[in-house]
Amino acid sequence: MKIIDEKGKLFGKLNIIDLLVVLLAIAVAAVLVAKRSGGDGGDPGGAPVTLTYQTLIKGVDPRYYDSVRQFVDPAEGKKDQLLSNSSLLNGFVVDCQAAPHVEYINTDDGQVKRAQSEEDDRVDLLFTIEVQVEDGTTNTVGSQQVRVGSSHIVKTAHFEFSGTYVISADWTAN
Repeated sequence: MKIIDEKGKLFGKLNIIDLLVVLLAIAVAAVLVAKRSGGDGGDPGGAPVTLTYQTLIKGVDPRYYDSVRQFVDPAEGKKDQLLSNSSLLNGFVVDCQAAPHVEYINTDDGQVKRAQSEEDDRVDLLFTIEVQVEDGTTNTVGSQQVRVGSSHIVKTAHFEFSGTYVISADWTAN
């Protein structure tokens, strides 16, 4: 028995062209299913995700840090809910850390020197924020899109800081 007979049928029953069309349709269907189900495993696409990101604001009065700690203190289980356009969001400032603010300049002789006096007590604030976003592609938190390097406003019912910058972000599929 021949595999392909004189009429072009496979095992005398199935036309080769028909077989190729069926195989092509199966391959296309498999690719579409893989794309719709997020088959690559890493890109959250348009699915809801938990977004954890950090923002940094430099050179603020240390009393701001003391005020924020009234509402945000992970050791005491305190976190402050995000606010956008007078609406509470499904996200929280979960931590705030302070570090001494230091500015350096390059001098004409090629050295790097501290730019402010030793008495300068300003601090840099690092906020950690966790929020549920509906679309892991656009990362929209209230009216802002979160992207590393972008400016960001950290706003709750108790405090607001503009001029912060997103320095890290991590997405976890829900």
